[in-house]
Amino acid sequence: MLNARYKHLSSNSNRRYFYSNVKHELFRKSIHVFGFLVPFISITAGIAFAVSLIVSLGIIYSISEYFRLKGRSIPLFTTVTKMAMRNDNNDERQNVFVKAPLYFAAGILISLLIFPFPFNYVAIAVVTLGDGFASVVGRMFGKHKIPYSGGRTIEGTAAGIVCAFAGAMLFTSPTVALIAALTGMAIELVQLRISDNLTVPFASGFAATIVGSNI
Repeated sequence: MLNARYKHLSSNSNRRYFYSNVKHELFRKSIHVFGFLVPFISITAGIAFAVSLIVSLGIIYSISEYFRLKGRSIPLFTTVTKMAMRNDNNDERQNVFVKAPLYFAAGILISLLIFPFPFNYVAIAVVTLGDGFASVVGRMFGKHKIPYSGGRTIEGTAAGIVCAFAGAMLFTSPTVALIAALTGMAIELVQLRISDNLTVPFASGFAATIVGSNI
């Protein structure tokens, strides 16, 4: 009877941890999805404004992180950072400068500036929607692990491809959108020392530019 009760408590604990982990990941990746607004900001207000906005947010975030490590806070930014931070084991880490948001901003910024229109927007669609939804779906519904991919799942990767393709389709042809989505999600599966917030948009933008320029 005690053994059954222990199993019940353990099951409840695991369930609470799972839902907490999913909620945490949903918040983190909502920031990724929010980045999909950048192409539309660029289209409506101009690329210079979009670049200025990204750089400004990056500077404010860096200042916020500096003060956080000194035990002080900047309203909103410090709160968001604490909610979004994690290490490779999904544990919060309070004593290091969290670089992931800066890599993400840099990936969007580089894509916006180095790739020609509309392939710069295609690259941003892949890293924001593809990477964002791949992670969330993988955590919630992923059952089949992909070997040597750092825990990625078939379900998550498939969702990432579909969402990246759908987003990229707003800016380019179906062929280019599909190639960009496949390239970006394939690069995400490769375990590199460079952040995938940089490698995914660069690879997908490069593929889209090469293919799109020759169609």
